[in-house]
Amino acid sequence: MLKKRLFRFLKWFFGIVLSLMLIISGILYFFKDEIIAKFVEEINSHLKAKVEVSKVDIAFWGSFPNLSVDFHHVFVPDSYPNATKLDTLLYTDRIRLKLNPMDIWREDYTVKSIEVSPGTLKLKVNNEGVTNYDILKETNDSTASTGFDLNLNSIEFADFRVSYRNKATDQVYRTYLKEMELTGALSSRVFTTKATSKLAILEARSGNVTLIRNQPASLSIQVNVNQDSNSVTIPPSVIYVAGLPFNFNGNVNSDNYDFHLDANNISIADAANSFSLRQSQDVKNFEGTGKVLFDLDIDGKNESTSPTQVDCAFGIESGSLKDPTSGVRIRQLKLDGKYSNRGGKKKEFLELKNISFTSPGGPFAGNILLTQFDTPRLEGDANGSIDLGFVQSLVAVPAIHQVQGMVDLQTDFLVTTIVNEDESVVHNIDRCEGQVNLSNVALQLVDDKRIFSDMNGQMYLRNNEAGMDDLSLRINNSDFMLDGVFKNIIDYFRGTGDLQSNISIVSNRIDIEDLGTESKADKMDQPRSFILPKTIFGEVDLEVKQLNYSGHKFENLEGNMSVNNRIIHFPRIAVRNGGADVRGSITIDERSPEYFYLTSQLVSKNINFKPLFAEWDNFRQDVIKSENIHGIAQANVSFEAPFDLRTGIISKGIKSTIGLQIDDGRLTNVSTFKSITESLRTSSIKTILGKQNINTFEQKLLDLRFDRLTNTLIIKNGVLTIPSMSISSSALDVEVSGQHTFDNEIDYRFGFRFRDLKRQESSEFGEVVDDGTGLRIFMRMYGTIDDPIIEWDKQSRKEQAKENREEAKQDAKSILKSEFGLFKNDTTVKTYIQDRTPKEELILEFNPVDSIDQILDESKPKKKDSRLGRALEKMKRQAEIEKKEAEEEFIID
Repeated sequence: MLKKRLFRFLKWFFGIVLSLMLIISGILYFFKDEIIAKFVEEINSHLKAKVEVSKVDIAFWGSFPNLSVDFHHVFVPDSYPNATKLDTLLYTDRIRLKLNPMDIWREDYTVKSIEVSPGTLKLKVNNEGVTNYDILKETNDSTASTGFDLNLNSIEFADFRVSYRNKATDQVYRTYLKEMELTGALSSRVFTTKATSKLAILEARSGNVTLIRNQPASLSIQVNVNQDSNSVTIPPSVIYVAGLPFNFNGNVNSDNYDFHLDANNISIADAANSFSLRQSQDVKNFEGTGKVLFDLDIDGKNESTSPTQVDCAFGIESGSLKDPTSGVRIRQLKLDGKYSNRGGKKKEFLELKNISFTSPGGPFAGNILLTQFDTPRLEGDANGSIDLGFVQSLVAVPAIHQVQGMVDLQTDFLVTTIVNEDESVVHNIDRCEGQVNLSNVALQLVDDKRIFSDMNGQMYLRNNEAGMDDLSLRINNSDFMLDGVFKNIIDYFRGTGDLQSNISIVSNRIDIEDLGTESKADKMDQPRSFILPKTIFGEVDLEVKQLNYSGHKFENLEGNMSVNNRIIHFPRIAVRNGGADVRGSITIDERSPEYFYLTSQLVSKNINFKPLFAEWDNFRQDVIKSENIHGIAQANVSFEAPFDLRTGIISKGIKSTIGLQIDDGRLTNVSTFKSITESLRTSSIKTILGKQNINTFEQKLLDLRFDRLTNTLIIKNGVLTIPSMSISSSALDVEVSGQHTFDNEIDYRFGFRFRDLKRQESSEFGEVVDDGTGLRIFMRMYGTIDDPIIEWDKQSRKEQAKENREEAKQDAKSILKSEFGLFKNDTTVKTYIQDRTPKEELILEFNPVDSIDQILDESKPKKKDSRLGRALEKMKRQAEIEKKEAEEEFIID
């Protein structure tokens, strides 16, 4: 029975609740448009600016027991004339207005609380002092009641950014409200509200001085508001910045405002741990003794064009601090600091005086005064030792990734800055005396792949001169020893003169890749900029035992270098590469950002092909490799080429003339020569030569030796041109010429004597010697290096026949000039010199009885062997040879 009653009660209860929910939902649905219209009308009656809202909705169950009106994607532009959608005053994903649902039934639209999240509010003041938040219309209390009212007891923000930029006073304040709530009778004329918030102070800057940046904060304070007297008072409270407690109070009225903030018993160790800006939270905390002194006053007139006055005194007295990373402890730490902008920009200053401490490296003392913030004037002095790792742990300079080592300073300086009309900045070193001693310093900058290490030595400053004495350092795997001086540094930093340098560089090893701030792949995405300086010139002496670049090794580099107007000139340089000693001159001219033009004149007399080809990866070709070539060469190279720092030499822009002499040369197992003999085996000439002769010819080609080869190679427009040259050896004479493009397109021509294609002939009288009049075979290889086409070269044969005829004619003219005195006035006709060819000597022994026959024969007159006759006979033989060649050509083709 009890179960039945309980079940019946629950059924009626949930039925009633469900009915009420349906009734309320139905009422909201039917009156939704009327309620929304009422709110939109009321809001528009108070705003000047045009408000954009993507959707307005009513929710009850999501904000139970309150009824809420939700405005989605609210956008309010600046109140400036001609403001666009890019000029944002307010944007938020949602503004929720909460009401009592029973008040709606009585047509009483009283808002009790407001929620805003997420969003941004950008308050601005332009140079004339005009604000961008003048969006409210003036209200008239005598206006009849509309049923709409504010009776706020809370305002909540979440994920909300607020910024204030005043160009008239040069102030910037930016904060991020993770969460913030104001509670109290916020609509009363006089009320006290409680403000609680967790936030991040992104930036607080007045003029050129940043008061605080990127620090977490939290607060829970009382705020007294009196609308009758237009005043806001913040009684003494405690707020937390970077986890440290500060005393805070302030007042704001219609005329002015003032705030006060001072340290609340903060220790040096706590301040160092909170403000050191260390990236890792796992780093051990600083340890120390002593207190931080801090007292800040902010006040000013309540006018948009009136600058904020800031006075801040801070310091440390008799403190000590231990670096948790290195274990270095500094003692007797003292600092007196003060900042003030009271009295305007001309009187603004930041002073750090009586800076002193003692570290394991010794005592340090210094003073710094910064004034004229628009055109900064920095004056100071420093004397003593500083542990750079300790300073980085404490200060964390953003541009430095890591640093360590000791620096000993003795300096007195005055630096002023001038901003020109074109907004360019010039730094003037008005006074700079002293020196810096580095001891085991290591440094790496952010976004820089270079690691500077083992820095030791001295640098000095003497007014207009800076120098280095035995300064050693390493950059990744490269080492340097630097000595020298830079002059005219004052005019250089002023922008009115050039920096003059005279330095020497000694190194055991330099890797060019170590010198760049980023890798070649990373640099491809960056905008181009000049590498060589325009306003630095001077002389540099180089002595490098090993220089590495792109996998190539250059040894014993010596020379002197001049720098001037983005041009580097080596008038004298010597280096060893691939076993060859090279001397000459080089000029590097940066004509546009990262584009260079190289000019050089180089000479080498001991080029050994085998190691040179191995060093340069066979010059990126597969025709003749290091295992195929032997010999010693001399070369005289004239070379010009454009060079892109990112992609290398622009090959089609190369202009080069290479004078080449090769002694004791040898080509073995060259694949191209193998292709030639394969062509002979597949053509009709195989029936003339025979298989054995072709095999013999192949053996000669695959081991081709020569005593000397001389030629001048030309590179232009991406084409290597090889003028006709003869490779002479005891086994084979080859004439070669051709062209080879950088795209590996080839056109080579080869010439052989027909007799060289055959096996060596001999007779019962000895070796048969070629007299130079035998048949020549010409071949052409063209196409691409990977798929060459080899065929008989008819054109070269015709040109050779033409040359032979011309040679015969010249010989005839020479004979006529020598024998008969013809062509005396023609200087092109030379005196005939008969070729002396080796002849067989035949020795016979005669019977003395038969000697009479010899005497009788000698008594007969002999026919004269004239030069003209011999020349005519030679022309006759040449004609017969050409006739025979024509017949054989017909047979071969």
